[in-house]
Amino acid sequence: MPKRAVTPDDVYSIRTVFDPRVSPDGKRVAYVVSWAERKEDETRFSIYLAPTGGQGQPRRFTQGKRDHSPRWSPDGAQLAFISNRGKKAQIFLAPMDGGEPRQLSNAKFGVAQIQWSPDGKRIAFVARVGDYKEIRDRKGAERAQPRVLRDMVHKQDGIGFYDNRRMHVCTIEVESGDEQQITDGDWNDQQPAWSPDGSRIAFSSDRERDRHQRHGWSDIWIVPSKGGKARKLTRSKGSAYGPAFSPDGRIIAYVGHEHGNEGAANAHLFIQPAVGPGAPRSLSASLDRSVVAGPVMPGNMLAWSRDSRSIYFLAGDHGSVCVFRAGTSNGSVSKVLGGDRAIDGFDLLPDGKSVVFSSSWVTAPGEVYSASLNGSGRERMLSDANTELRENAALGKLRRLTYRAKDRLPIEMFVLYPPNHRASRAYPLALNIHGGPHGSHPNGTALVPLQSLAAAGYVVMLPNPRGSSTYGESFTKACVGDWGGADYEDIMDGVDVLVRRKVADARRLFVGGYSYGGFMSSWVVGHTDRFRAATIGAPVTNLVSMFGEGDIPLFDIYEIGGTPYSDPEKYDFRSPIRYLPNVKTPVLLLHWEGDLRCPIGQSEEVFAGLKVLGKKVEFVRYPGGSHTGRTPSQAVDMMNRIRAWYDRHTPRPATKPKISRNGKRRTPAKKKAAARS
Repeated sequence: MPKRAVTPDDVYSIRTVFDPRVSPDGKRVAYVVSWAERKEDETRFSIYLAPTGGQGQPRRFTQGKRDHSPRWSPDGAQLAFISNRGKKAQIFLAPMDGGEPRQLSNAKFGVAQIQWSPDGKRIAFVARVGDYKEIRDRKGAERAQPRVLRDMVHKQDGIGFYDNRRMHVCTIEVESGDEQQITDGDWNDQQPAWSPDGSRIAFSSDRERDRHQRHGWSDIWIVPSKGGKARKLTRSKGSAYGPAFSPDGRIIAYVGHEHGNEGAANAHLFIQPAVGPGAPRSLSASLDRSVVAGPVMPGNMLAWSRDSRSIYFLAGDHGSVCVFRAGTSNGSVSKVLGGDRAIDGFDLLPDGKSVVFSSSWVTAPGEVYSASLNGSGRERMLSDANTELRENAALGKLRRLTYRAKDRLPIEMFVLYPPNHRASRAYPLALNIHGGPHGSHPNGTALVPLQSLAAAGYVVMLPNPRGSSTYGESFTKACVGDWGGADYEDIMDGVDVLVRRKVADARRLFVGGYSYGGFMSSWVVGHTDRFRAATIGAPVTNLVSMFGEGDIPLFDIYEIGGTPYSDPEKYDFRSPIRYLPNVKTPVLLLHWEGDLRCPIGQSEEVFAGLKVLGKKVEFVRYPGGSHTGRTPSQAVDMMNRIRAWYDRHTPRPATKPKISRNGKRRTPAKKKAAARS
């Protein structure tokens, strides 16, 4: 039976799998599965369990609408997780020998980031605290109040404008339910990690006096687990997050950098003495790859070996995300789990010889796997979240292709071919440009958007031009101060390669991208008319008006160089809005009204400009949402509109006239009838 094509409606078929956590005895793994619910038009989360040995079937463990963050008690008798079964997200405890989960916490504004104490008697978590009050009118509706801003950092995409509440570390007694706030102050404390003896908690925070004038900086701090004065561990030179004590308690590992506002700098794996003097030391510098971690990443990113001699971590490498191991004494770094995939979380088995991880790829929907760390034995799939899609949908093949830019720099791209692709013909090309600018292709979470385009008959080009991550720090920094320069040339050189190899039809080229990909798509149509149509999502188009509009202060100063006041010519020259009079390509703009990262005004300027200039443009404004947040139905709608826009502007391939058996050209019946009349 032939397999079916992937369509945008597969948003409701695919499952996202993440945050695997191995039980203390190593026999089971808990993980989270999320999916789009069509009727309610929302995303659901549930916790599943699977045996790590492969004997037995995975099963759904929780039944709530938003259950996530599974964390095993040290003795394995209970599983803590976060659920919004009440008005706010709270901690629930589920006994592993049977019975209903019980609610443990009652935090006024909900909880996040839960971690068991080593003795299993307490759980650390993060909660918003403060005297925030909702002001409502007589009918119960929230009353709009003026918002007075005094700090440069005052909002965050997906969250909104900050109020007087702050995130702080708290603990709760498992037996009594007594809660205690461990940290306080006019700053946000996050990512608690217990010391092995339970006496201390490490966390990430930016407590410097100038914190309100910057974004993304943080330090590692340590506080007594019963409360008290916190001690700063790191040097306030950049970012530091994801602290993890070594099993012997002597060292803290964390991820970050000491490069200030340099967003293109590699994130390093650092270690530092937990007690006493000692400067941080990078274990990953020789790798020259950015370590994957962050304050909002749900999966486990770091894991110590039981003897405290090595650390396992995630890092991007040539588009993939792999597991590496670093020695704490000799500085050795090696890849222990690679391949064409993006690993987003992992956990070591108690024997230290095997790992359980979750991963996905454009050609492989997400699942949980187990593998040996020494490369022996075969990998085993532990979950079955996407069996239906994997067995019944025809997925196009993905190929790596390296070519040389004009300056001879090697550039890599990924090419996704339609199912049943035939090498004898050239296909319409859908160029997709990634965001960032320091992102990279491919992304396993984009399986449905990319595969549905391939299923519609498009070759999908996924370039990683200079500026992309996963290829080394100098490559990542290569677009800083040069947006739309050599990175644009790299992309167009890749298009030429596919046209020259007759993979792509030069008459049927299309371009699209989101965020920085939206910037570059806007730039492309202002500098070439080779593309039949363009789809531009949540772009940056006017660097002057964008300055200060987004939720990342100082980003433009680093990426562009200077300010609109110190170097107005550069800001003007690098703005796609300047080149709108050159545009001949039909443009479809897509933007969410709740976007605080790249505010919707950036699309409004393009729409107004192109309309005044008499160009062909349509503007799709989605209500609500954020830069990356949207409802499932909106995601489906966007995919359908992108394909329809390309299809609408696709020229019909030239056809040869039909020749009859006697060698004469056949005249269509309609033309014969017209001639007779």
